[in-house]
Order: sequence, then C-alpha cells, then structure tokens
Amino acid sequence: MHDRFEKIPYDTFRTGGGNSFVRLQDGWTNYELLGDSSRSPAVVLIHGGTIPLCIWEAQIGALTDAGFRILRYDQYGRGFSDRPETVYDRDLFKRQLGGLLDSLGITEPVSLIGPSFGGAISVNFAASYPERIRSIILVSPALNLINSDSPLAGYIKLLRTPILGISLYRLFVRNKLINRGRMLVPGGRGSPCDAVFLSQFNCRGTEHSLFSMFKSDAYGDYREATRQTGKSVKNIILIRGKEDREITESMVKEIREDLPGVEYVEIEKSGHNPGSDAAKIFNDLIIRHL
Repeated sequence: MHDRFEKIPYDTFRTGGGNSFVRLQDGWTNYELLGDSSRSPAVVLIHGGTIPLCIWEAQIGALTDAGFRILRYDQYGRGFSDRPETVYDRDLFKRQLGGLLDSLGITEPVSLIGPSFGGAISVNFAASYPERIRSIILVSPALNLINSDSPLAGYIKLLRTPILGISLYRLFVRNKLINRGRMLVPGGRGSPCDAVFLSQFNCRGTEHSLFSMFKSDAYGDYREATRQTGKSVKNIILIRGKEDREITESMVKEIREDLPGVEYVEIEKSGHNPGSDAAKIFNDLIIRHL
C-alpha cells in the first residue's frame, strides 16, 4: 500500500470534495453548519484523531430534527482541511477551533461534543476559554494516554523513538491506523465515510500531520486542563462504551477524579465509537443532555 499514498497536492485534493471552506490563520478548514441559523447556542461536533467529520453521520439527522444548530469540521491534516507544514500540537487545534467560531460569527457560548482526541481538544479549548463554553459531552476522551494501560500508549512511545520513529510509522503504525479507522467509520467498510477516510491518505501532508501529532504534545497529558475545565464548566457529561479497549476503565476512573461530580454514563454493548455502534441510545443521551 505504501506507494499509493501522498500523491495528491492539497489544493487539488480540496477541490474534490468537502462542504464549505474558510481560510484561518494556519490554513483552509472544511466545515458544515446545519440547522436553524437563529437557534442558539450552537453544538460543535469535534471528531477524533483519524476519522474526519463524516464520523458524525449518525448524529446529524437526530440533532437537526431536534432543532439544534450544528457545526462540524475537519481538523487540520484530516478530511478536506489543509495540511499546514507546522507542528501539530494542542495549540494548533485550539487555534483552529477558536478561529472557526470567530470566522462564522459564533460568539455565544457553545456546547462541545468530543470523542477520543476530540475530547482532548474540548478540554484544552475550555480550559483557555471557559466563557465560550455552555456544556461539554466527552466520549471516551483521550485525556490521559501517556503512561496509561491503553494499547495506544504503546504506539505513541514507539513513534517517539529517535530517528526510527518515522520508519516505524510507515512500516507498522499507518496500516494499523487505517484498519482501525475502517472498523469505526459509520456504515463500515465500503460506506461513504469509509471512502472519505481512505482518500485522505492520498493527500500530501497527511503523513506529516499524523506523525507530528504523535511526536508533539497533542497526544499528551491533559489532566491539568481537565481539572481547570471541571472548575469552570459545570455542565459536563462523560460517556464510554463498556467494551472500549482503547480508553480503559482505569483511564476513565482518573478522568472522573479530575471532574468530581461529573455525570458518567456507560453504554452497554458498545466500543470506542458509541455514536455509530449504539447510535439510537447515544443520540437520545446527548439530546437529553443538550
């Protein structure tokens, strides 16, 4: 598979899909704004580490039918957003979210829904800008991967090996990420989201973005930001699929210690992406919370 990656320049790739685009400080961002424009506050759907905004396909109809104004977007390096030649650290993704809200004129406090790495972006943004947050829904959030018992922690340590890290990524980790993502996309293999997920690996700069995230503080320790968020944002719910092998029970226990009093819900017969494998239960839950 190696020789078919990274063939398409971003400017060409962007014209092949996407929703609406806005140019922010660090590059182009693909986004979709749905629902009643007069509805306030907005609900921002922040995807995880590898699957772009199509991860939310099973939520869009339910949320818009319930009357919510929805914003979803591709993070830099994923989907149809830009691949800037920079370090993909937590500040980059915080800047992207803030810039997107500003560019769209969304000034009222918003609700954030963040699964996995999207949960890390959520608490990092909320810790810096609590006045912009109405509520947060964390879904198996990747807030404490470093030194955890998650199998993802092993990948991070492997990729941070000096000199050999990029070779290890190309030889072993990239295909594991692809296979993992294809098991999590809504609709499974062959679905429209699966096609978008796969296509992003053909765009130049995707490899740099993913590898840079593993090397930087993007996949780091967010426990201090979580504690700060817990002090300033009181309307937080934490959700986990009971069969999730990536965000483990011990990791969730730590998160709950950092967010005393947080509402915690565990969804039976669900894994790392309850938004797809338990969509009805998940949708009812987030709509009730919102």
